Amino acid sequence: MKRNTIQIKLIASVITLAVGLCVASCVETIDQGNRYTFIGNTIASFLEEHEEVYSDFIYILDRGGKFSLMKAYGTYTCFAPTNDAIKKYLFEQDSIYQDSRMRHEADGKSKIIWTGITSPNLEDLSDSMCVVIAQTHLLPQNYLTTEMEGDVIPTMNLNDRFLTLSTSSDSVGKFQLFVNGALVIASDEVVQNGIVHTIADVLNPSSNTVPAQIEDMPFLSIFSEALEKTKLTDKLQDYKDFSYVDGEKTAGNFDGDGSSPYPLTKYYGFTAFVEPDAVFQAEGIYDVNDLYSKCKEWYPEATNPDFTSPDNALNKFIAYHLVNKKLLYTRIVCYNIQQTDFSSETNLVKRSDRYEYYETFQHTLLKVTRPLSNAAYQTDVLVNYSRDIPTLGKPYDVKMNGIPVNIKILDPSTIKADPESYPNYNNEAINGTIQLLQHILVYNEDVMSGYVLNETMRFDFSSLVPEFTNNNIRWCPRGQAGILNELEYFIPKGYGSTVVFNTEETRLYYLCPQQTWHNYQGDEMMALGAFDFKYKLPPVPEGTYELRMGYSANNNRHIVQFYVDDEVTGIPVDLRILLSDPNIGYVSDSNTDDNGIANDKEMKNRGYLKGPTTYYYNGSTLARNDNSVVRKVITTKYLGKGDHWLRFKNVKEDDNGKAQFMHDYLEIVPVGWMRREDISLEDKRK
Repeated sequence: MKRNTIQIKLIASVITLAVGLCVASCVETIDQGNRYTFIGNTIASFLEEHEEVYSDFIYILDRGGKFSLMKAYGTYTCFAPTNDAIKKYLFEQDSIYQDSRMRHEADGKSKIIWTGITSPNLEDLSDSMCVVIAQTHLLPQNYLTTEMEGDVIPTMNLNDRFLTLSTSSDSVGKFQLFVNGALVIASDEVVQNGIVHTIADVLNPSSNTVPAQIEDMPFLSIFSEALEKTKLTDKLQDYKDFSYVDGEKTAGNFDGDGSSPYPLTKYYGFTAFVEPDAVFQAEGIYDVNDLYSKCKEWYPEATNPDFTSPDNALNKFIAYHLVNKKLLYTRIVCYNIQQTDFSSETNLVKRSDRYEYYETFQHTLLKVTRPLSNAAYQTDVLVNYSRDIPTLGKPYDVKMNGIPVNIKILDPSTIKADPESYPNYNNEAINGTIQLLQHILVYNEDVMSGYVLNETMRFDFSSLVPEFTNNNIRWCPRGQAGILNELEYFIPKGYGSTVVFNTEETRLYYLCPQQTWHNYQGDEMMALGAFDFKYKLPPVPEGTYELRMGYSANNNRHIVQFYVDDEVTGIPVDLRILLSDPNIGYVSDSNTDDNGIANDKEMKNRGYLKGPTTYYYNGSTLARNDNSVVRKVITTKYLGKGDHWLRFKNVKEDDNGKAQFMHDYLEIVPVGWMRREDISLEDKRK
């Protein structure tokens, strides 16, 4: 078959026009019908045939040792920046470095910003920088634009990073696709070993760790200095557990009729929630000494003068900003996740708040919410949001007891559009993410226990294990799990830092999200065999709580004994029994005279609750209306300082090893909140 030379010329002209004018209006809607398979061409030969467009990228691929890979058999997605894009990138990065160097020479104080680029000339790039840039633009799997759904491309690039996706319209309403903020200006060129997409900007790589990445952004100087003084930088250096060597292993799957992959990798990940200098300055904080003075007001009990002590006020402040999970802005809560077999917007009620709770280095909780039920914030992502605190007409300047709440996380796409205020902005480090805050973040026990966390706190069980987030296990698309393209991962003993196996026979699985399952957020955890294991509970404020477990009941399930801190809680629970069993007494709300109020009380007296009103089974049946969606009360217990553990042990004899301990989510509910009479019935059923 002959090459379509007309289309090639069209591509080149579109690229030249789009880059030359540097305006989005030049980009047409991506037309999948114009795609053409270049028989005989590889990614390498396609780039070479359009050397006038890609010669600089070819040079980088070659110096980075990846051009020969693009000639070989395989399946790759190549995001190819144009020559103009690379020239612009080198000029900008060199300017940042040179300007910072001159400021340092002038005042002896300013930090030199190391971008990895010390010259605008392509030939002056280091070999190592060529490797990083080349690997950033290559994915080891094919992706057409039609397959780029949701917010993240589900396969890491060769630098072990995920690339984010966003869409927009130009000034005349034409569709635009962005990958990591770079505009796709020509797409879906299919060749023998992959697909080429042309982009108008370099995907800015970084080999920095989180502290170094923060240090490289001059508008974060106060936080950066405080981070260094506390030596919490030392806890943000890990990148990968190189002792983990089980990535190519498999185990029998949970159905017993196939194999499941072990996790491929064991990466560490971190997120730093950081206030820009301008946020501090608005509160009269101009340097780290000013910040320390304020910290002593916010944390009066932290009197140790040693900045490296957890009992130092500055240390407490910084520690509350750090989380041991790498949290992309688009995945910080379960929102707009679109996959072949799962959509968060079909699984979850659209106007129900999306939220996650994260343990910080202070060993306290931080809550992140996309408050879809609140018209004032529907497009925002907020830290420590509470509907109970009045906004008084100022939704972005809310305080309780002098402590900021409802703190907006700044959208990275908005920040990138303002390089004057945020020079050298790059929120992706090699081992984590930096999220910028609009107000100062402080932990206050009274505010958290009385407002922010005074609710039904629901934790997907997969969220309790940081390694699941950091290694793309949680919310992994079906068909993308591991090396076998299976539907689940086998979790080996010792893989998770917050899940402990008490028996060698314990078999634990993570099952990828599935739209038709009766599950919160689509996914589930599953244990089989002679299991005995435990999860570390999240560090809630001191108090008395009701602990509940959400699961889906059916005949395949197990009989389980629960323990809290190794103390037995009640009798074993048979997970096969539906809520409609006479011993539980489920009655549909529509079949009662009082909208199910009396039936709720009767079921609660027996230790059970109906499912929440915040998610659906199969996209249509509300979990509350499904008698197989169960919430079981485990116990009521005072949770004081220190770690607490929830343990599960099998009771049912299971000769074939197929009986399932399916566990979907954990609820931790303050007893005082349940007794409040001012809370609506609707809110109590969420």
